[in-house]
Amino acid sequence: MINLEKILKVVSVTPDTTDKNTLELFKLTTSIKSKGFISKDLGLKILKWKSNRPTNHYEKNLNSDFEIITKIAFEQNDEKVKIHILTALSGVNYPAASAILMFYDPKQYPVIDIRVWRQLYNYGLLTENPKGQSFTLNQWGIYLNLVREIAKELSLTPRQVEKRLFDYDKENQVGTLYNTTSKTYE
Repeated sequence: MINLEKILKVVSVTPDTTDKNTLELFKLTTSIKSKGFISKDLGLKILKWKSNRPTNHYEKNLNSDFEIITKIAFEQNDEKVKIHILTALSGVNYPAASAILMFYDPKQYPVIDIRVWRQLYNYGLLTENPKGQSFTLNQWGIYLNLVREIAKELSLTPRQVEKRLFDYDKENQVGTLYNTTSKTYE
């Protein structure tokens, strides 16, 4: 059952929160747009913020890999092309690439995440991938457009929508992250 009004309520009543590490990283990433690329050092910080697990793969990238690939990606107009180019970096999947985009421009990009996907799926706004894992390029496009629509409806940024749904899911999770049920707003 599609329940847009209920998800709008969840997003509107969930407060904005940002932890200290994320705030520090936002301070470090303010110049990405003006530079037009990210360095390996900054890229590693962003990627480790999203997930530490593939660190060995992230570190295989050269500084020139980060600079060239992110520059080419940021120059693209097509959202799917933009994120797909970022996955050329070793260890970078769509969630990690979306984190790069979010720090590039939090007013335009959310991070794609299991928790947020699960909430959108539970409310019937997404119809595939109920576990919110192993995202595809097409799923990124659907997710991006949906989060942007919710953000526009509530006069928020895509990052605010994503983070509020993330926090809501985390607060209402029953079980573990990968073996869980998630409550929906009554």
